[in-house]
Amino acid sequence: MTSRTKVFSFAAFAIFLICAGPAFGITSGGGLVVPKGAEIDDVVCLSGCSGIRTSSPGGKIQVSGSGLSLVAYVSFAGKSGRTKAKPHFAADNRVEAIVPDDAKSGRIRVISSSGSPSDSSKEKLVIGKPIKLGRTGAIRVTDAETSPSRAYQYGKKRPTLNYVINGGKDSNDLRIDITSGSGEVVASKFRKDIPSGAGQSIRWNGRNSAGKAVPNGKYRFVIRSADGTEAKVSKSLKRASRKKKASKKRSRKKRAANPFEFKIYGYIFPMRGSHTYGDGLGAGRGHQGQDVLAKCGLKMVAARAGVVYKNDYQAGGAGNYLVIKTKGAGGKSHVYMHMLRRSPLKEGARVKTGQTIGKVGTTGHSTACHLHFEVWSGPGWYQGGTFIDPTTPLKRWDKYS
Repeated sequence: MTSRTKVFSFAAFAIFLICAGPAFGITSGGGLVVPKGAEIDDVVCLSGCSGIRTSSPGGKIQVSGSGLSLVAYVSFAGKSGRTKAKPHFAADNRVEAIVPDDAKSGRIRVISSSGSPSDSSKEKLVIGKPIKLGRTGAIRVTDAETSPSRAYQYGKKRPTLNYVINGGKDSNDLRIDITSGSGEVVASKFRKDIPSGAGQSIRWNGRNSAGKAVPNGKYRFVIRSADGTEAKVSKSLKRASRKKKASKKRSRKKRAANPFEFKIYGYIFPMRGSHTYGDGLGAGRGHQGQDVLAKCGLKMVAARAGVVYKNDYQAGGAGNYLVIKTKGAGGKSHVYMHMLRRSPLKEGARVKTGQTIGKVGTTGHSTACHLHFEVWSGPGWYQGGTFIDPTTPLKRWDKYS
């Protein structure tokens, strides 16, 4: 090959990289970025179900995780080796597919369009006896209300759906899903022999089917018959929802208030009244937290659930203060200082998100009524952790609380 040919070849290759770079994960900063493979978090049955992970041939399942938008096949354990089905829905966080007739109980994999298989799911999908879909009779929801409309992880009040169904049979087996704003089924509850016309209630603990706390966002209850068919909402309930929306003027959009919807958050702002922000981290005096100014006596609540680690008084500094080792947050501690009086919570007591812990004060080294709030990384306050800036999370909690 001549040097001229070599120059032409390298130039052509460079042009190829510029044109094809995005498809091959090549970045302008140099280097090859390998696309992240599909990962499976959980598998749940959507229709033809007799349990959260028990489906029947012809039923529908949901595979949730990440990097799933390019999945070409869902792979099942089969009666003679693996068997697969094309997904009829695919997004980055989930795919849905119909269970093949020759599938058997086992772990699920997904296969990308490039042919790369994922690791097997942690949970097994059980294949049960065939279920005749659509044979349970039409079920209507004639009354429904979800409260509270805003809930908190590990909080005092769990999202609760109160409902009445009619139609179908005198008593019906139900499946009640909790779905995210994107439509992903994050948890399911099965109820047997629910009588028509009788008031019922169901609560959710804010965890998905794998037992993990769900992220902040909007969720809704979905009532289905045992075969997965979504129950219809009666005209009277729709009218009542529209009236409720109009009376409260919740939104400028002309949408009926949904009696099945609610929002859930991981934290609540620790003050329940008017407040302003004072000094933050540093402040020229080694300040380790964020001051929030308010009237003395204003109620304070736990920003997140946990266990009381310390309840004490420090005359020359924190005054009456409380330290809570938070739940499900990597061992972080929350510290509340200058409280009006010693918190009534004893050391070792369990605390729920939003539970009253005391009142705003100005005890210790303080010149005005305020809360000095600190966040410490795991393993916690003066146990090997370090203080971190709480200002950004406080203001984020403040917006939605």
